Order: sequence, then structure tokens, then C-alpha cells
Amino acid sequence: MAAFPRGGSRAGNREHTRPGARGQFFPVLVAPPPRAHYYARTMQVLYLIRHAETGFNRVGRVQGHTESTLSRLGHTQARRTGERLGYVDFVAAYASPSRRTLQTARIALGDRVDVNAREGLREINLGAWEGLKASTLRKRYPRQVHLWFHKPSAVRIAGAETVAQFRRRVVREMKGIRETHPKGEIAVVTHGGVICVYLTALLGMKLDDLWQFKIRNASVTRVLFPQGRARVDLLGDIHHLNGAFREIPNRPFRLFP
Repeated sequence: MAAFPRGGSRAGNREHTRPGARGQFFPVLVAPPPRAHYYARTMQVLYLIRHAETGFNRVGRVQGHTESTLSRLGHTQARRTGERLGYVDFVAAYASPSRRTLQTARIALGDRVDVNAREGLREINLGAWEGLKASTLRKRYPRQVHLWFHKPSAVRIAGAETVAQFRRRVVREMKGIRETHPKGEIAVVTHGGVICVYLTALLGMKLDDLWQFKIRNASVTRVLFPQGRARVDLLGDIHHLNGAFREIPNRPFRLFP
């Protein structure tokens, strides 16, 4: 869904500048309120925001419950996410208690809304895999890594949650959040795995469809609930980053898309 003002044109875009190569300046468009904003008084709207890039993301280490902090690029991503969402009058904001999500929430949302940390919004606990690099995982656990991308529901990792346990936890937490705020716009700053697994539940998909979504760092996924039924109108959107993201084409293994 295009992020246009009520009239449907780009005339309402606010234009900023930032330096480019050799000191030139070029415009950065900050999107005006999406149409979902005008419906928020009569329905529930979820903004599912993945945390910005971390040091672990940068070098390809598995995070899960392991703590990591935002990289320099991650700080930029979080600021731009905040600029994009600056128009939204959130009725509530929630976040995983992990350091990377709380950092993202503080930078993006500032002090305009209180952020409530919820254990149920943590990333999946990946046990023995946490802290390892992708190359190490492929060597140590080749069969499990293959299953992870083809049938994640069958994977058993020492000391970890199963994907089924993970989904039950996330769905239970999100149900409580939604029941607390039946109307209005709600920010949820969380993890790639949380967003993916919650979408499979919302959309009636199989657990093994977990990897059908591409949820990048600092992306925004927006879900509207007209008449209580879920409608995804933004999925993993990063247009607000204006190029401030990292593509690593030579890295074949990424734990979360």
C-alpha cells in the first residue's frame, strides 16, 4: 500500500537532505501518514518492527536469547525508523526485553510513548546454536541446518525451544497485547523470528512456512484488523532506510531472513 496522504498524491512528502559522496546533498523522502493512520480510531493497527542491525548481525552470528548491541549502522536504521513513524500516535508500545530491541525502541520511539518490555516477545531460544557463526553451524550440524530451512518444526536443538513452543509463546503474548488495546495503533519492537512465526499464526499458515517472509533489520510490518480479521498491508518494508541496510550476497546462511 502506497504511503500517500489522504488525497493520494506525493505532494505531502516532507523532504530532508543528507550528505552523499564528495559532499553533495540529495533529498531523503520521509513518508506522510499512510492511510492506515486514518482508520486507527475505529480499528486496531499493529506495527511489528524488527530491531536494527547488531554487531552479531554484521558478522553472521546466531543471536536468539544471547545479548548483542546495535552496530553503528543499526543506530542509523533506528533513527530513520523513528522518522518514518513520527506521525503515528501510538496508544501503546511493547518490546522484547533484549538489549537490541530496547535500544531500537528508545531511539525510534523516544519519550513519546512508554515502552513495556514483555518476555513473550523475546527471540526463539536457540540453545547450543547461540553465538556460533553460520560457517560453524554448517560444519557441526549439517542435517539440522538443512531441516531448519525445509522443515523447522522437526528441528531439535540442545537447550533450545522448539518452533512449536516458540509460536505458542508469541501468540499468547500478542493475544494479551491485542486484548488490552482493542483500538488504536500499537508498536511492537521485536525480532525477525517473532514476526515471522506470528504471521504464520495470523494468516493460518503451517509452521513450516516460517521462511516465506523476508523481515530485514529495522523493517516495518503493519497489520490492520478491520472487523477483527488480520490484513497485512506492509510486509518487511524498509523504504524509510534510504539505502541504510546491508546486503551480503555471499552469505548463504541466515538464521532469519
